[in-house]
Amino acid sequence: MPRLLVKKKEEILAEYFVKKSKTKIFIGSRKGNDIVIYDKNISERHCTIIYENNQYILKDQNTMMGTQINSHSITEATLNFGDEIYIGSHKILFLDDALNKGEDVIPQYYLIGIYGKFYGKKYFLKSDGDTFIGRENISPRGIENDVVLLGDMTVSKGHAKISATQGKYTITDIGSTGGIAVNGVKLGQLNSTRLSLKDEISIGRTIFRVVDYFSQDYSLPAKQKIFVLSLFKFISIVVTLLVLAFSAYFIYSGYSSYSLLTHSNSKVNMSLNVDWNKEIPMKADISKYDITATPLIADFDNDGKNDVAMLSNAGFLYVWNGAKGDIMWKPVEISNNGIASLVAADVNIDGYTDIVAVADFSLIYVIDGQTGNIIRREVLGGIVETTPVVCDLNDDKKPDIVVVSDDGAVHFLYAPGFDNSYSKFTEFIDGPIYASPVVLSRKDFSPFVVIANYDSKLYFIDGKSRTKKTVNLLDATGKAHLIAGAPAIGDVTGDGIEEIIVQSNVPQYVSAIDTSDFSVKWTYFVEPVPPSDLKFNSSPVVADFNGDGKNDVAIVSANGSVQILKGNTSYPSGELLWKMSIPEARRIISSPSVYDFDKDGIPELVFGTEDGKIIVAKSSVKRKELEILSYIKASNLAITSSPLIADINGDSLIEILYTNVQDSIQVVNTNVRTIKNLKIWPMFLANPQHTSSFSENSIKMKYIEELCIGISVLLLFLFIKIRKSLKKAQKRVKVVYL
Repeated sequence: MPRLLVKKKEEILAEYFVKKSKTKIFIGSRKGNDIVIYDKNISERHCTIIYENNQYILKDQNTMMGTQINSHSITEATLNFGDEIYIGSHKILFLDDALNKGEDVIPQYYLIGIYGKFYGKKYFLKSDGDTFIGRENISPRGIENDVVLLGDMTVSKGHAKISATQGKYTITDIGSTGGIAVNGVKLGQLNSTRLSLKDEISIGRTIFRVVDYFSQDYSLPAKQKIFVLSLFKFISIVVTLLVLAFSAYFIYSGYSSYSLLTHSNSKVNMSLNVDWNKEIPMKADISKYDITATPLIADFDNDGKNDVAMLSNAGFLYVWNGAKGDIMWKPVEISNNGIASLVAADVNIDGYTDIVAVADFSLIYVIDGQTGNIIRREVLGGIVETTPVVCDLNDDKKPDIVVVSDDGAVHFLYAPGFDNSYSKFTEFIDGPIYASPVVLSRKDFSPFVVIANYDSKLYFIDGKSRTKKTVNLLDATGKAHLIAGAPAIGDVTGDGIEEIIVQSNVPQYVSAIDTSDFSVKWTYFVEPVPPSDLKFNSSPVVADFNGDGKNDVAIVSANGSVQILKGNTSYPSGELLWKMSIPEARRIISSPSVYDFDKDGIPELVFGTEDGKIIVAKSSVKRKELEILSYIKASNLAITSSPLIADINGDSLIEILYTNVQDSIQVVNTNVRTIKNLKIWPMFLANPQHTSSFSENSIKMKYIEELCIGISVLLLFLFIKIRKSLKKAQKRVKVVYL
């Protein structure tokens, strides 16, 4: 296969390989020619190479400037391998592709730029005679340079020459200022050395490699002994490995975690965990009982494993290791009523989860979860039976605490984990208050603390300014809302703005309040009326229970029923989706938790009953009813706390933790796979802000994001590598097959 090298001086601009089937090769300055050379002295169709009768013939196309072969003008002539065609200021070398295959053939060497200013350039070295290298066309001695390294001021005007005699090549420094290095060894002025294939020559800001007729080795210099280059190569390998490892980790973590979260369970099995049963001291009288404090699941010692905290009504705070059940530190004495639950939050921002607890005599405690030391203890005033909330209320990046007493005193504790910036304010609203506060957060304003009282009023208090907005549900609906359970927060209308959902005691109403205009969207009456001997009632939860993409409202009632209400309804009296009664359960006392146990995209309700059962209730969209997905007789006494959902012991299976009326902590095992040590519903109303809405998509999105990060980093890295390679390839001599 013949080969045509287009040159300017000895710089090779392009290489063309000619197939035998190609009988005519058109050369000129106009597009459409096989070989296009932009030169004002070359005609649009300048000459043609014709293959006929096993020979190549060059024809000039009657051009003004003419065509030459080996400096002889021609009109038509036979081309022989090794001939040079002169057109304009360019030359085309006509070579045989088999030139170097015979043993007796004189070798042909080239210089290619492998690093620096002239990377990718390729230069023809004369196989007989001298090839001169310099910065300008003519050296100070009047010698024409064959290789012109224009613009590199570190190259002398007459820098070097490469001499060829009988296939042996020698390089000589002809008096350069910057010098020449061959394979990292300085040559010295007027000195010479033999050249061999793959030798590396440093001239000015470029390193060249000596290659033969067939080689295209543009790899980084390996013989120049330049530390930076060797370091660059090492760093490049390290960075590549790190990026690949980083991407692989996130892709594996995201994919495997998402797979676990979406792993389908055709049947949810539950069994009692005999290793996790904590009998703790309590007050003796349990003949009368109500909702009791919910335990707490958190990683207090930052070992990557979950731990469990419980405040008993006997007046002690306990913390156990989740995996083994060993007590972590000496119980802290906190006298309390056994109703207000614990809250987990890093109050002092030291990287460790702290515990916020309220006690009798209007005390609030902030306990270091790692050590059990008291970070803050404060006297507030009033009887406190509700659970505090923790949130950054004034946008100072420090957690704040809100505690509400029964008589309507609302205590704002700003930055209680920091002595130098701590401040406390108390606002007053109408009592009595039997419902824990919740926090409404939006991007367009500072968080609001939402508090419901037992006299149909709902208070919205700005967390920063503490200004109040009051909504009277009796005036708005004509129905008395004796609210004794924390409201729920969630967008049930699908307009992107969250509603407040309240559930009153007796009579039992559920109302949705629009937080954009504080109007009541709907009010639903719960039948039958629950018994009136409970001081507190459970809280509703918000989730998409029918799979239509919009949130609904679920409630459990002390009348022994579970009901799902449509969130986005046009009926002012509310709309019941489906209902399930559990007569044998007697009363359902505490607030439910939510999780998609069977991984069908629709979450289930988890709750405890007065007859000691833990029940997982499922919305059956096809049958339009609630049904029991799974249940277990978990206790011989009434379950009075909200169930917590997490992988407590690190076995990558979901556990359900709860307490009964005797403050005994018990755990139910399930066969539902999950991410190791994942906390799904780890505390009262799920989080320190008590928003109580649930969306498993938020959990899944974390791992989808990990997967996307891994894939994105990998694709970006590959894109950069490919783009870099393409840019390098664009600098190299163009190779075309005709």
